[in-house]
Amino acid sequence: MKAILRANLSFIFPYLIFLLLGALLIIANSKADTHLEFNSYHNSFFNVLFTYITFLGDGVAAALTIILLLVVKYRYAIIVGLANIFSAAITQTLKHTFFSDVVRPKKFFEGVHDLYFVPGTDNYLYNSFPSGHATCAFSLYFSLALLIDDKRYKFILFAIAFLVGYSRIYLSQHFLQDVYAGSLIGVVVSILVFKWISSAKNPWLERSLIPANE
Repeated sequence: MKAILRANLSFIFPYLIFLLLGALLIIANSKADTHLEFNSYHNSFFNVLFTYITFLGDGVAAALTIILLLVVKYRYAIIVGLANIFSAAITQTLKHTFFSDVVRPKKFFEGVHDLYFVPGTDNYLYNSFPSGHATCAFSLYFSLALLIDDKRYKFILFAIAFLVGYSRIYLSQHFLQDVYAGSLIGVVVSILVFKWISSAKNPWLERSLIPANE
């Protein structure tokens, strides 16, 4: 496990900074105050940017990535696929059982404060915790980071996951706590799946949909 973490410091280190700063905000401020502070910063450029970036954390983005990886190597596709499936299962179970009563910002502030909502965004009301998009983003992009060697690309993948997470707050679909928890689920599950599948010795895992020329 230590070797995996050391090899992926370009993703892990900035992620730890996010966890630290996020924890400080969560401890120091109420959920409402933190969200209102985030909600006070918006402009037309970021409205467009985060409206599209948020789609990089949905199931379609994950499915397309997995399909592409099948062409490269089955092992890679299985790592990313299982990481996303298991992490999504955990998040959706939590959403609809233990935290089914946790509402989203639009419902939370209803009749209390007028939030800014990005035009054209369909804001949901319920099942806020944890964030499914944050779970998917950190699971997808961290599991990809685990598969590559280039430190620059690992950092870029972190940046994408982080921006997807922030987009959920910017669009007032989730609170910081929702994104924070979703990211933890995605990262932890990805490490465990990577460790498990990487140790599998089945030669079939080294194949792909496009066989190498003999």
